[in-house]
Amino acid sequence: MDTGKRISSLRKKRGLNQEQLATELNVSPSTIAMWETNKRALKDDSLTLLADFFNVSTDYLLGRTEDKENGPTLVAAHLDDDVSEEDMEDILKYIEFRKNNPLGKKK
Repeated sequence: MDTGKRISSLRKKRGLNQEQLATELNVSPSTIAMWETNKRALKDDSLTLLADFFNVSTDYLLGRTEDKENGPTLVAAHLDDDVSEEDMEDILKYIEFRKNNPLGKKK
């Protein structure tokens, strides 16, 4: 899948139209349209902006991998031994929630 199709697919999965995505990213709707049709190449800052917004790797956006993950992220350097199993479950649920709902981005 090419870059434009990936952007379009990710946008649609978020339930956004091109104008809404443009507003979120502070670009013009025509820019989104040109990215999605591969009529405008992504600059480094735009690529990073999109990857951060969709919480995917730049390699995924560029079609270099099928792995959407941004790579390993350090969640906690240390957890005390007194963290209960229930607390650990809550922590892991929260991590999954944050992955699907990046800070500052409302669905």
